[in-house]
Amino acid sequence: MKKTSPLPSVIGCLVIQLCVGILYLWSVFRNDFPAVYALADDSTIPGMITSYMVLSFVVGNFIGGFINDKKGPKFTAVIGVVMFAAGVGATGLLTAQSVGLIVLTYCVIGGLGSGIAYGACISCVQKWLPHRRGLASGLAVSAFGFSTVVFAPVASWLIDAFRNADTGIADFSPVFFILAGVFFAFGIAACFFVRLPDSKYLAALPKPAANAKTVSSSRDYTLAQAAKTIPFWSIFLYIFFINGTWNLTSPLIATLGEQKRDLTHALAVFAVSFTGVTNSAGRLIMAAVSDRIGRVAASLILCGITLVGAIFMTFIAGIPYIVTVAVIAFAYGGPSAINAAVSTDFFGPKNSGTNYGVVMMGLGVSSVFFNMISNTVLKRDPIPTFIMGGVTAVLAAVCMLVIGRYLAKIKRGESL
Repeated sequence: MKKTSPLPSVIGCLVIQLCVGILYLWSVFRNDFPAVYALADDSTIPGMITSYMVLSFVVGNFIGGFINDKKGPKFTAVIGVVMFAAGVGATGLLTAQSVGLIVLTYCVIGGLGSGIAYGACISCVQKWLPHRRGLASGLAVSAFGFSTVVFAPVASWLIDAFRNADTGIADFSPVFFILAGVFFAFGIAACFFVRLPDSKYLAALPKPAANAKTVSSSRDYTLAQAAKTIPFWSIFLYIFFINGTWNLTSPLIATLGEQKRDLTHALAVFAVSFTGVTNSAGRLIMAAVSDRIGRVAASLILCGITLVGAIFMTFIAGIPYIVTVAVIAFAYGGPSAINAAVSTDFFGPKNSGTNYGVVMMGLGVSSVFFNMISNTVLKRDPIPTFIMGGVTAVLAAVCMLVIGRYLAKIKRGESL
């Protein structure tokens, strides 16, 4: 009998993740956005659009988790891809309209679709590779992060191709139409390959070593059961704090580098673009590392890297500035893969879509909260911004230590 292979489903999920990586594509449109919509150069709207997208994305994770656990990953991924492509395409129809409508189509509809597909794909890949859960999560989320590396140059080329030679203002409509068509075509095609493994495939998998650093619960928790435990909210708070440093840092990268840290415009743009590569690398590498040294140890290493990076950002300049930004992006990407594995380690794979979808709400709250703090309280002043970024890394480490204590309880066979 022909052996079942995980490759078709896993590759299908990775292609979908590549298509719906909406969160990292916005930076391509951001510089042209004020001119297209006649906004002041110092408007906070372009920066907040990222926050709105992240918030919609995590709500999509939440909704998609319920759908995925009831209907399966293929059905859920199709809904996500259709919504995502529809949101991006509808944005092309509304570029002459109000900014509020763009928020509705690009951020809300597109962001929800992205989150719905994202959660389904992570859950599916994890179920095909339960013996390498960290690597599975890393593959899925690194493909999502790598979207900016693949599509950012394409979107940038399209923006320049449809730029008015006289006014210098880009026409976003055809850009969004073309991207929506590409995302829909490749995303739907990939959905046909997505399915769950059968029991014979799972039974034939190698069992984890008895002395493995990773620990898995023998019980599948429902959302109601998981939400009554301390680890559930510790994971939520860890996600909230560990993403705080990046949410504070990312709006400053290009302008700070060019204005105060001795970078040319080209190098400042490169610094932003290169974060997509290191972000994806962090997702893939640290997820695999977590399978070997444990989720807690890997997460604490990332907290330490983030703290050191935040300290260096208060004074570093030139090429070391680019390196520091890249390292922070690496440390920002790593938890995205480990978090999904930690959630499944605690609460089991059966309801992983729902449980992870809820704790992922910490990402959306973090994005909105820290972007508001950056714009209103800190006024994007580098020194207090990066000091606060260091504090959030320390608080994330505290949350992870709490998580570690409870993972130890699972290893001893105790209940949460």
